[in-house]
Order: sequence, then structure tokens, then C-alpha cells
Amino acid sequence: MSEHLSVYQGDDRLAVLLQDAGVPMGVADVRDLLSGVAAAPPAVPPADEAWLDLVAPGVVGALREQLVALKSELAEGVEDCFPLGPPPAERIADLRAELRRRGVDGFIVPRTDEHQGEYVPGRAERLRWLTGFSGSAGVAIVLADRAAVFVDGRYTLQVLDEVDRDIVEPEPLSMRSGANKTPWDWIAETLTDGAKLGYDPWLLTESAVDRYRKAAERANAELVAVEDNPVDVVWLDQPSAPISRVVAHDTIYAGVAASEKRREIGKVLAEANVDAAVLTMPDSIAWLLNIRGGDVGHTPLPLSFAVIRTDGAVDLFIDPRKLTPDIAAHLGNGVSVRPPAEFGPALEALGEQCLRVRAEAATAASYVFERLRAGGATVVKGADPCALPKARKNPLEIEGARHAHIRDGAAVTRFLAWLAEAAPKGGVTEIDAAEKLRAFRFENDLIR
Repeated sequence: MSEHLSVYQGDDRLAVLLQDAGVPMGVADVRDLLSGVAAAPPAVPPADEAWLDLVAPGVVGALREQLVALKSELAEGVEDCFPLGPPPAERIADLRAELRRRGVDGFIVPRTDEHQGEYVPGRAERLRWLTGFSGSAGVAIVLADRAAVFVDGRYTLQVLDEVDRDIVEPEPLSMRSGANKTPWDWIAETLTDGAKLGYDPWLLTESAVDRYRKAAERANAELVAVEDNPVDVVWLDQPSAPISRVVAHDTIYAGVAASEKRREIGKVLAEANVDAAVLTMPDSIAWLLNIRGGDVGHTPLPLSFAVIRTDGAVDLFIDPRKLTPDIAAHLGNGVSVRPPAEFGPALEALGEQCLRVRAEAATAASYVFERLRAGGATVVKGADPCALPKARKNPLEIEGARHAHIRDGAAVTRFLAWLAEAAPKGGVTEIDAAEKLRAFRFENDLIR
């Protein structure tokens, strides 16, 4: 990349380049798209720039240089959201002011997203932004005059380093039952008579809401759903929802075509006497449709929702900007792609059709159950129908796993040989060794 093109040259320059290349997107649309691309984890392998195809397939030259520079500039803004050390006290103060405006006395801030996964995008890191706690499991409860953060046993030391103990409860409270209080015990003991404790129905499962509601009732208080998340209102530089390119997972690796999987799951639903099932776990949807993505770290999955019926037809609710034309062909006629904004109305429509709809209370957001009931659906609580067949590997998947272990074993062997020669000379740090091992692994073009 030439020096003068290594830095973004401005929207006017980009507008000219887009027009010259015949790209049917304006600068505002490109900026919005690249904000999502920048909010996704770094590409794997690191040099992969497949996201460029979301703007214009085969883009080259000055336009490509400027798109890469703009994406890098936007990514720096995402990183700035989470500086080291406890966040400023004004964040919790701003949240309390927003809660007062809404007439709510407290709010639950879990470390989850709409899919209840272990790995979440930066946009969903509300707990970290608000309190500073960066672990993978936890929840904060913010009241008008008190706030507490609850973590499990892995993080009892970490949480003390990361949160401001003048603002949040000075001792970490375990989420496990036993000597320490649980969040539900704390709620029951701390909420005042008649208080309203708010929650985001997108971020708590049906099972979790039931438990929090019972805790609030023990204090003669009320658990109330909020229409939109108040943390999002006060988080002014919140990252965009991640956008990564969806790719097909070829049948030579999956072993079974997506159309066959859809038919089999449809039969499972019919045998269970339900008309449809709501899928909220991205790994289930990726398995069902033989697709992959990169919206969150460490899991090659696109964030999405889906509804599957007994005939195997699927409504896939996903940001269409993640899809290139070849993915539409891969999905086929049995899959209808719809924007995420239509997910709620679609759930209500299932009820209006008087359908029996299955959803998993332990993994699906409470929002799903609320909208199904609002439409009049008969909600059948049951396991995600994809979970068991996804876990039961077919012969081709088993063979693929074995070959993957062989390839990785070869990379590790090469690394150990390198380490045996380099380490005695001195100067090899743990980070150096980790990066070298990563480099050996990424010499294999099948790693993703």
C-alpha cells in the first residue's frame, strides 16, 4: 500500500471512488456497513479481506485501499470503548438518571447477548462497559443507591481489580449457592417494598426471568420488562452490531446437505406434535443451514435467528448485508431471508395462525416467549431440535476431525522443533512462542 493511501482520505474522495467503480452504495451506507465490519472480530486468517466483497466483489486499486483504511479507522473507535482500568463513575450515574426518567428503581445488566452465547460482540459488552468487569460470566444489579456485580469462582480476584469498589459492592458475590449470596438472595434482601426492577427481555432467558421475578416478589417488589435497554441509551459510543461475511460450509465437510437436515428436523417437529420451532442459538442455525461466519470471537458463526416448520421451510432472520449472491444460491428456495427487524412480528404471526411453537426456555430469550404469547401461539417448551443431531457426528465429520488433528499435530511438532532450537539461545518470550505456534498453524489453508 502506498504511503499516501495508507490513511483514509475522507468521504468526498470515497464518494468519487464508489461512483467511478459503479458501486450502488452511498458513503453513508458504506460507513454504516464498515462500522459493523469493524465491530466484528479480526478476520481469520488475519490477512483475509473477504469482507470487501460485501461492498463490491473484486474491488481493487484506490477504492480497495480507502475501504481498508476506513475500516481500520473505525476499528480504533471500537477498541477505545474498553480502556484499561475501572470505567468512570459517570456511567452508572447516567444509567441511574435514565432509570429515574423511566420510573424504574433498578436494572439487571447481564453479560449476555440476544443469543445467550459465551462469546458476545463488543456491542453486547454492557457489563464490561458499565462496571469494568471483563470476564465471560457475570451480572450487575444497579439500584438507585447501591450496585453489585456477581461473578463465579473463576473471577473472584479479577473482579476486585477491574471494578471501582467505591461504586460497586466491595466484595465479589458468587453466582453459586453456598456461603456467598446469589443475585436472587441479594435482590430479595435489598429491593424496597413496591420497587420496580427492570430487565431487558432480549438478554434474559425465560428460565432466568422466572427466577428473578420470584426474587423480586420475595421483597414485595416487581420485575418489569423495558422496551429498550437503558444502557444502550447512555452508551453513546456503543459499537455497531457486527457484520461479517457469511460463507457456505461445503457438504464435503458437513457430510449432509442442508436441505436434508431441514427435512429431518421438520420430521422431528411433526413427531413432537408442534408446527414450528424457534432457533436462537447461532451454532444450531449454522449447523442446520451449513453456513459459517465471524460475528463473534472463537466461534465461526453468523449471528441470526430462525424459525423452522414441519415441512423443513426456514425463515432466516439475518442482516442481509452479510450475504453475497452465492449464499442465496446455497441456501436454496426452502430458506427465506428476512431482516432481523421482522423477527418479532413473525413470532406474533405464528400465534395468529394458531400454531403450536416450540422454544427452549433455558436458551431462548424471554422476548421470544413474550411475542409468541402476544400473538396467541401455544408455546411448547422443549429442547432445541438441532442440539442432539448437531452433536451426533456423521462419518464424514468424524473423518474431518481426525484429519484436522493430524494437521494440527504436524504444526505443533514443527513448533516444538523450533522451540528446542530457539529457546536455549534466550530471548524467546511466551508471546513470541504463542505467535510462532499460531504462524505454523496458519500455514494450513484449511484453518478458519
